[in-house]
Amino acid sequence: MSFDPADLMAPPGEHDPLRHHRPDNNLGYRNKDDAVKKLADLLPELRSLHDRLNAQRTWSLLVILQAMDAAGKDGIVKHVLTGFNQQSCHVTSFSAPVGEEVSHSFLWRCTQPLPARGHIGVFNRSYYEEVLVPRVRTEYIGYQRLPPQCVAGDITDLKHGFRSKKAFKEFAEKLDSRGQKAPANPPKEFWNSRLEDINAFERHLARNGTRIVKFFLHLSRAEQKKRFMTRIDDEARNWKFSSADVRDRENWSQYHHAYSEILSTTSTPWAPWYVIPADYKYVARLAVARTLIHELSQLHSRYPKLDKEGRKALAKAKKILEHEG
Repeated sequence: MSFDPADLMAPPGEHDPLRHHRPDNNLGYRNKDDAVKKLADLLPELRSLHDRLNAQRTWSLLVILQAMDAAGKDGIVKHVLTGFNQQSCHVTSFSAPVGEEVSHSFLWRCTQPLPARGHIGVFNRSYYEEVLVPRVRTEYIGYQRLPPQCVAGDITDLKHGFRSKKAFKEFAEKLDSRGQKAPANPPKEFWNSRLEDINAFERHLARNGTRIVKFFLHLSRAEQKKRFMTRIDDEARNWKFSSADVRDRENWSQYHHAYSEILSTTSTPWAPWYVIPADYKYVARLAVARTLIHELSQLHSRYPKLDKEGRKALAKAKKILEHEG
């Protein structure tokens, strides 16, 4: 039983790509035990591909996990990504930006843990949060202390960035007396400029040898409710629940729309989005593992071969070891 990872890819530029993907798609695995066994069979292959990537040290791989709460991101890390060599695979989890992070551009904090050549970096949430959460809950934009001109539109678009002098004036009048608050409800141009920045950033990484693979764990609202109830009823899982999770459910359609636009705008040949059905955890983990195998295989990493001088040095070392007393 198998499936083609290409069927899970979000086509670049397609309107509402999520409409083609069901969260409860089992990908042909009706039996959980079969899927768990298949995942166990795939992990050695995944580890082997990682070893070759690490040995060759030319490419790096950036894996991005995005989802609504309780979709299973931590489970992907635990059951799939721990199969990698942890010396050259690093997981970074991003929560709401604070302190110095807020004093820089929204991409800044994500540049620090980017993977080196031969390494795999995993972002559990990422810079995509900055075109998602503040778009739904616009009060967060004010915390970033952006200049009003930057929030009013695309400051680099001299002809259309501010839309009109009247529009800019309306935004500017909403600033507090110290000018520390950016206007609420930024226009579409603001969000378009951030998506353009992300595309440019990912193109830059791709041009410098980083393959980017992005997973959106597609969870249904009903299944999320079920998992929240489990977290509430199980004392051992109470710590994973936040009252803010329930508040975000009230904005489910807004988040769905924002994710659809993100996938449509930023799924590219060099940084594709894969929509992973997440209502069944075992299916999601298997789908991510199989997709990573597909992606790593496309890099054609090989163990380095020694040149003539290297082989001579190896033979000499072998003789020395053989003649040791």
